[in-house]
Amino acid sequence: MQFYTQQKVVSTRWFGEGVGDVWKIASTMSLLIKDGEIVTAERALHRRYLLRRRNDHPDRSRISAPSDAEVIDATGKYVFPGFIDPHVHIYLPFMGTFAKDTHETASRAALVGGTTTLIEMICPGCDEKPLEAFELWLSKAQGASACDFSFHMGVTRYDDEAERDFREIVRRGVSSFQGLPRLQRRASESAMSNSTRRSALAKSLGVITTAHCENADLVAELQKKLLAEGKTGPEWHYWSRPPVVEAEGVHHLMTFAEMTGAHVYIVHLSCEEALREAMSAARSAASTSGWRR
Repeated sequence: MQFYTQQKVVSTRWFGEGVGDVWKIASTMSLLIKDGEIVTAERALHRRYLLRRRNDHPDRSRISAPSDAEVIDATGKYVFPGFIDPHVHIYLPFMGTFAKDTHETASRAALVGGTTTLIEMICPGCDEKPLEAFELWLSKAQGASACDFSFHMGVTRYDDEAERDFREIVRRGVSSFQGLPRLQRRASESAMSNSTRRSALAKSLGVITTAHCENADLVAELQKKLLAEGKTGPEWHYWSRPPVVEAEGVHHLMTFAEMTGAHVYIVHLSCEEALREAMSAARSAASTSGWRR
């Protein structure tokens, strides 16, 4: 996956240019964080940590600060790398509404909480061209985001033209497709065919297939029952899709992954029952992720 970063090119994988005082400062001064406990996904260690033009030297415990450096004493404190939020909605046209956030407000809020990279969902309409949607979402973020960003590409249509667009989008750095099985009826032959084609393309391109897992047929039936009983308040939302429905959706995706060889990532995994299905599939060698290991 390629990320758009908020300073000029810092490696062959990071590209783009934008605004944000935090990166302007980082590119012109040095910062020494000393005597803190650095925490990574794999280990914790005590080190001095020098940041200089975004090049770091975490393993040099005796490093000394340049004369222009700001020094922070982190004794007794944890020092974390910048967090990555792998699933956000910022520009979000949905059912006649729009999300309130902009990339400026969302990215500043992320940085306050220690998140330095966002991966945003691109959610095109069924009649939109995927490449045009990618260009639109990219235009909303470039020059406005104060932190690094990339995208998941939502797949709401699949035909020969869309496939060409998806290939170009992957060539430009996007490395995951988002499917929406929760919005598709299982009985739809075309939906199943498109899912199979999408997974085959994802596998051939080395792209992850992400999915929000529910059973659309079961949800529709439960909604119909609740509406007939006059249960229309928000408190009944849970009962229209209880944990067993999410678990069934995860089981369906895991079976699909095993049959197609697709690498899948479960988004919005929210209950123990669904997690058990994912972990069971992982133990049986399905290529699965969807929670922090």
